[in-house]
Amino acid sequence: MFIFYQLNDWIQDFSRLFWGLFYRARYGFVFIKVGKKLHIIPPFLISPFIFPSKSQLKITLGNYVYFNKGVILQGSGHLSIGDWSKIGAYSIIGCNQKITIGRAVIMASGVSIRDTDHVFLDRNKYIDSQGISTDPVIIEDDVWIGSNVTITKGVTIGKGAIIGANAVVTHNVIPFSVVGGVPATIIKMRP
Repeated sequence: MFIFYQLNDWIQDFSRLFWGLFYRARYGFVFIKVGKKLHIIPPFLISPFIFPSKSQLKITLGNYVYFNKGVILQGSGHLSIGDWSKIGAYSIIGCNQKITIGRAVIMASGVSIRDTDHVFLDRNKYIDSQGISTDPVIIEDDVWIGSNVTITKGVTIGKGAIIGANAVVTHNVIPFSVVGGVPATIIKMRP
């Protein structure tokens, strides 16, 4: 079951740091800490996953964070986005454990970042009933992520890296490298 919470047009700009935007769902919460000058182009969705036990989607946004239209934040973990980062249109961030996005990260449109996979080890059970496995995702400062990139669980993208359009990142990316392809491999190093 998903509970959708849409931020309206009037949430365009915050002048001071604040605590206290709570959204109480049937079994879970959304908690958002927002820095200065948040810019959102609607529509914008937050959809916390609701599990049998109480869960909480916790979002921490730095100063001057920019969300383009159609961004979806979902899950029950802790999402942290650093100062001056930009999230491209129609990107999806699925966080059930922890996703950390550093400062001055640029994401193009259609990026998918997920720290979760379905468990599928038992052939005698439906995949949907076997649960999930999670591993944190870390995107360090000054990273450029191209259009339609997919970043999977357990990945760390090093400082200053560039991820080419349509890449699928399944392994760690070293700092200041340029990667692309499926799965993503090093194309060159930044000078």
